[in-house]
Amino acid sequence: MHTLKRLTATITIMVTLGGGLAGLPPQPVQARTTYVWIAPNHGKKYHYRKSCRGLNRAKRKRHVKLIWAKHHGYKRCKLG
Repeated sequence: MHTLKRLTATITIMVTLGGGLAGLPPQPVQARTTYVWIAPNHGKKYHYRKSCRGLNRAKRKRHVKLIWAKHHGYKRCKLG
């Protein structure tokens, strides 16, 4: 709570003195890419863990981006 009050006071002082928030450098936004596991020859489910029970019988497993899996019609595995 104390740090929140200090932060609010600092921002208020910066804006009041005419500096505004323009003096702060812009923070880069970094998107995190999520990868999932699929079994191309065994249905249309994606799995967050390679050790998921749904991948037990798969001879071949593939590591792909989540957005790629969704775009190609894969749905989330209900096992976890």
